[in-house]
Amino acid sequence: MPTKSLEFKAKLIWDGDSGGEVKARKYKDLKLDMPVEFGGKGRYPCPDELFLAGLAGCLLTTFLYFRSKLNFHMQRFEILTSGTLSAESDGYRIAGIEATMHAKTNRSEKTKARRCIELTKKYCHITRTLEKAIPIKISGRIDC
Repeated sequence: MPTKSLEFKAKLIWDGDSGGEVKARKYKDLKLDMPVEFGGKGRYPCPDELFLAGLAGCLLTTFLYFRSKLNFHMQRFEILTSGTLSAESDGYRIAGIEATMHAKTNRSEKTKARRCIELTKKYCHITRTLEKAIPIKISGRIDC
């Protein structure tokens, strides 16, 4: 892990309609759009879906970091995220987030997989930051 601060940047360019394209480092083609329910065309994921995907990505990379340290074989790994948007008197707000990590591994690796999930829950920096502002429930399931 790095011992110094890292800075990440992203640039969003409006597409002239109801969405835009994100440019981060050398990458492009990440597009977003407003949901139809909010007057958009729904052509691409909305910011809320990308937000949840980013959260799931942080859980994944944290999990993979600890998996490499614990050195175990895994056949499959998925993360399902969901968020609830609520209308309040002063506007919309994310009321809660749930994330479920699902690992498939050999029976002999189950203890390591369980430990990896626990470490991921403890050290994912995005969920650690968000849990101060939004209720977050993170769970894990292991199949053999």
